[in-house]
This record gives sequence, C-alpha cells and structure tokens, in this order.
Amino acid sequence: MYWPKLEGPLFPGQQEGEKIYLVLRQHWFVFAARLTVWFLFVAVLIIGDILINRYAPLLLTSPYVEVINLLRSIYLMAITLGLLIMWVMYYLNVQIVTNERVVDITQTSLIHHTVSELHLNKLEDVTAEVKGVIPTFLDYGDVYIQTAGETNRFEFCKVPNPTAVEKLILDLYEQMPPEQKNKGD
Repeated sequence: MYWPKLEGPLFPGQQEGEKIYLVLRQHWFVFAARLTVWFLFVAVLIIGDILINRYAPLLLTSPYVEVINLLRSIYLMAITLGLLIMWVMYYLNVQIVTNERVVDITQTSLIHHTVSELHLNKLEDVTAEVKGVIPTFLDYGDVYIQTAGETNRFEFCKVPNPTAVEKLILDLYEQMPPEQKNKGD
C-alpha cells in the first residue's frame, strides 16, 4: 500500500526538525457518551412516527401530512447537524506534544479556535488526575501542566492514559539540556 509522504508542518507553527511524540484527543468514551444523548433525539423521531401511525392516523392525510413531513425534515436536519458538530468538536480539539513544546488547539465553535503553546523550558509541574469509577476503569482523566509563563495552567481534559502523558512530558523536560530549563525564549 502506498502512503504519500506528508510535506510541511502537521500543525500551525510547527518548526523544522520538531519531532511529534504524541497527538491527544479526548477519550473515545467521552464521544460515545455524547453520541448516546444524540441517539435519544433520534429515538424521539422514531417514537413520534410510531405514535402518529398508531394514535393519530388522521395526520397522515393531506393537508396535515405535508406539515408533518416538513417538521420531520427540519428535525432530521437539526439532529444531523448536531452529529456533525459533535464530531468536528471532538476531532479538532487536539493536544500535541513535541520534543520542544506542548500545543493545545481548542475548537470552541465551528468558526472559532484557539492555539496555545508551552515551550518545555517553561515547565514547572505536570499532574495527572483520574476521578470516578468509569474513568478509572477505562483509564482516562485530566492532565494539568503548570507553567512559568503567562498561561498559568494547561488542561488536557478527559484524555486517555493521563499518567503516561504526564510521564512523557516530564521525560521530555528531563532530556533538555540543563541550561535551557526554566528559562524564557
């Protein structure tokens, strides 16, 4: 199978020679939980059709059927749009860990995103936190990165293997030459 070689940066501001160690998104269970709520809205559509067929067959005759079909189409478009927005928000919220820095790309809406970065030489502390039965069982949680810069704390919410992420970031910091640690650019 042929895989084309990717040319150029893989994220905004990527430096030449910068090696990507980790690309993080929220745990799949977080998306699955949101998808479950979305299926409840699909169930409303199906149950509505069943109830109309069983208890209000008069609504399936003209002129009511046209109004019902219009409302059903609008509702179907809205829940389809909701599914697409859920996927875009899940897919575009990403954290990238490289040998030089941590980049947090936060998609707050379809047309608004924020890119924050933290150079590893400004790292002060990294904390992994797993709270709850399901997160403990599925091994996902939050990673907090304390910095010496303007942004006091980076938060990676509900990411898989938070302790491994914490260890990787601390290991990358420890691999830096001592003269570069806790210094500005």
